[in-house]
Amino acid sequence: MRHGLGTLAWLERTHGQLGLRGRLAMLAQGVRARAATRERLKQGIKVRHIEVDSILPPDSAIAREAMAMMIEASPPFLINHCLRAYFWARLLDDGARSHDDEALFVALMLHDMGLTDGHRLAGTEERCFTLVGARLAENLGAQHGWGGQRCRIAAEAIALHLNVVVDPRHGREAELVRAGSGGDVAGLGLDVLHGDQIDAVCGRYPRLGFKQQVVSPLRLEAEHRPGCRMAFMMDKLGFERLIANAPMFAE
Repeated sequence: MRHGLGTLAWLERTHGQLGLRGRLAMLAQGVRARAATRERLKQGIKVRHIEVDSILPPDSAIAREAMAMMIEASPPFLINHCLRAYFWARLLDDGARSHDDEALFVALMLHDMGLTDGHRLAGTEERCFTLVGARLAENLGAQHGWGGQRCRIAAEAIALHLNVVVDPRHGREAELVRAGSGGDVAGLGLDVLHGDQIDAVCGRYPRLGFKQQVVSPLRLEAEHRPGCRMAFMMDKLGFERLIANAPMFAE
């Protein structure tokens, strides 16, 4: 699984360019995700693992620096996206498997740095913006004394967050980064949360027209790097439509 679709090893080998096997894997993941959503909606499943007011982001030097880096580089709509994504991840976590909350927070603060003007890939053979955030997380972790394995946890979680589904064998942090980021962008998986939880997070970090604002950098990524995961999601999985139609978000 170390070399599977979306992992750092896969990105290093392919530069993020999807081959036939990768395209088929993403299609299969999309089918699985849609089926799971339909089943949850059919059963009316709702969860309340933790209250929004009980969620305390880590207050450590590396967490503060990661957030400061994200804020300095990002427009307001993307700043609030990263912060909401952390809260969705925590709200969706059932606690059945432990996770490194500091690594989770750092990964979610840096996961979209490759979409910002100051960090966007340009003139390289690399085909995936997730590499930017993954490398920043690895470097930041090393600067703060993290071991190689811990740095890799945060970096892998960022690299994998564009997969439609993250296999549990990639680690709980990767699952939660995917859940938090995808939940905020397209409402994926948030159907299990209660309305007051969604309102509380969006009240704390308003969406600022997110549905409209996020499409431009995603389109730019898809246009500049045809064959990447984002291009495939936009072209074949209807990702832009999913964003626009996320029912729990007006904007």
